[in-house]
Amino acid sequence: MVQQFAISLGSIVFLVVGLVTMNRGRKERAESTRMEETETTQIRDVSPGPVEVKGTVHGTEDSTLQAAPFSDTDALAVSVEVQEWHTSGEGGGNWKTIFEEETAEPIYVDDGTGQVLVELPVDGGLNLEQDEWKVEAGDDPPEAIRTYVENVPELDLPEGHDIGPLSTGERRRYREGVLEPDEDVYVLGTVSETGAGWDTRDYVIGEPTADGDFVLSDKSEAQLVKEGKRGGLVFVAFGGLLTVVGIGLFVFPFISV
Repeated sequence: MVQQFAISLGSIVFLVVGLVTMNRGRKERAESTRMEETETTQIRDVSPGPVEVKGTVHGTEDSTLQAAPFSDTDALAVSVEVQEWHTSGEGGGNWKTIFEEETAEPIYVDDGTGQVLVELPVDGGLNLEQDEWKVEAGDDPPEAIRTYVENVPELDLPEGHDIGPLSTGERRRYREGVLEPDEDVYVLGTVSETGAGWDTRDYVIGEPTADGDFVLSDKSEAQLVKEGKRGGLVFVAFGGLLTVVGIGLFVFPFISV
């Protein structure tokens, strides 16, 4: 009886994780399809509503370049992701994101026909090319990473111990994306009007679309679509596998009776 209960509980865990993973993959593929189907608008023609624009980025008069925490690069926007290796207990494991942060100054995107203000929503939306620093178990992180971790309340430095020639502790990788002035960018979001004069109107792209899409990226549209469809397919396939395992575990006690 206890064994059957444990198997049933395990099946529920697999089912829930599988369905959540499949849904994440579905969302990524759906967003990629919407990117592909949305036509690029010249900035001089933008109007309130969903929009996709491409151009060169530069700061506003109120923007201040921020120093990226790991590379010390002067940037208009920075994304940081910290991942930790979690073992499965069977010799395998996976990288799990334990912290994410996105910051961005107000920026203008200029495509040669005009410029439009872009502001990062509260929920973020940066998708930047990333550099990676991997810190193995027991190793000391670079000084810039150590300083960053010590100043983020949600993070702490992993503890490591040496046992003879072996080092134990947490493996981590730290990822940083930076958006520098004069880079080419892709933007997908919702335009709203911020003000109007006698013959001009001011707009800002600062909210997601009705489908929840907001993207500010230094990648090309083609690259974003490719990554989204490929990554979404991986999540759907992996989630489907977990779901099948969960169903199998659920029905196994009844078959074996």
